[in-house]
Amino acid sequence: MGRPAFATRLREYFSAPIPEDVLLEAEMLALTFATGIEDAATFPDFHCFVSNQTGNTVLLAIAASGISTMTSLPYIATSLSMFILGGCVMGQIGNFVGCRRRGWLILSSIIQTTLVFAASLLQFRNVVPFKSEAADLGVLSLLAISAGGQVAMARSLRMTEITTANATSAYVDTFIDVNLYKFQNRSRNRRFLFLLSLIGGSFTGAFAYAKLGSPWTLMISAIGKVLVTVALFLNREYIRDERSLTTASSTLNLSAVV
Repeated sequence: MGRPAFATRLREYFSAPIPEDVLLEAEMLALTFATGIEDAATFPDFHCFVSNQTGNTVLLAIAASGISTMTSLPYIATSLSMFILGGCVMGQIGNFVGCRRRGWLILSSIIQTTLVFAASLLQFRNVVPFKSEAADLGVLSLLAISAGGQVAMARSLRMTEITTANATSAYVDTFIDVNLYKFQNRSRNRRFLFLLSLIGGSFTGAFAYAKLGSPWTLMISAIGKVLVTVALFLNREYIRDERSLTTASSTLNLSAVV
């Protein structure tokens, strides 16, 4: 009796949708911080971004025209295309299995985190005399696929103020908000915290890169994503029959099924 009940509870635990609450906001803000770290760590090495594809779109044209020797067309094209691939694959899988389900969010986060760890380890080996363009493209591919999956996950949660990557719309939407000066304004607060997280992550990544180099800086970002993955086990869940929120037991409440 106990085992079937436990298996049922386990299935319900991972299939239950996660609602929008303060913890989910905090997790998306933590991913935003990690995004800032990654872009600050990769731009000095590759002169392109892994998350900020608005910047890469412009840099792609600059590289293609040959007006700058700083940009590399293969690097930018790789980052942009792998970001699209990651976003498309992870986004469509999320649509199929349920983008708010705890199990999918945890699995998606594990995949993203693993890719960043892999990129960090590859970057540790990608030094003179072993440094090569192929390894550079490998690092960019791993990070861009991870970033695409992350943004797809964040956007599917419909918290439009926290995209985890794009700052331009957040800046504009903040300052054109008709309720900008109201004391209670959740959307403004979310955008403000998003921008602070992205700025904080960028500064952290830049100074970490200056002191530690890109491999360790990427490792810091990966560790941050591990913390988010663990936190997803603690989010609240919807109870289907009562249609209300309840705190999900992260230990699956083993005593209740004995």
